[in-house]
Amino acid sequence: MRLAQQQPARKTRQANAKPINTDRLDSMLGQLEDEHTNLLGLAKAHKDAITHASVHELNDITNKTSEVLVRIAQIEDNRREMMTQSSDGLSSLDELMKKFNTHDKDRISKRQQRLRSLIGQVKEEQEAVKVASENLANHMRGLMQQVGASLSHTGTYSRGGGVESARAQVVSSLDMVQ
Repeated sequence: MRLAQQQPARKTRQANAKPINTDRLDSMLGQLEDEHTNLLGLAKAHKDAITHASVHELNDITNKTSEVLVRIAQIEDNRREMMTQSSDGLSSLDELMKKFNTHDKDRISKRQQRLRSLIGQVKEEQEAVKVASENLANHMRGLMQQVGASLSHTGTYSRGGGVESARAQVVSSLDMVQ
């Protein structure tokens, strides 16, 4: 277990600050990497489920995505807590890495780069999910308008579902026989 060296800063906070446990930090970043890999797979599955309009799959994927996001939030909370306790204030990881020895700096930096790359891939895939969702919604809206127009036997309703202005005169009667 390697502990990063703290440089003298504010003495009041420094007395309570502990050196950063770089092995624990590396482990947390590894957990985040694993969870973001799961999130990337779920985003791809989400896009596929939208393409096939599988409601069952969408429900399952949504639940699994929620679970992954909760785990990511827990890991992030633990990481922030460790960083806060181990520094003279909430510093960015880049700033804290300046205090690490060369081996730890390289190891954490590589992990950080992989994690950033994964996060970028997840964002791209989620954008594709958004586009697929919008396309499906537009398709469904078009189908609803076509159904509405074909069911309007009098021609009173437009394709958009609104009442058209007197295109055709509609006369209706009601036979009231007792």
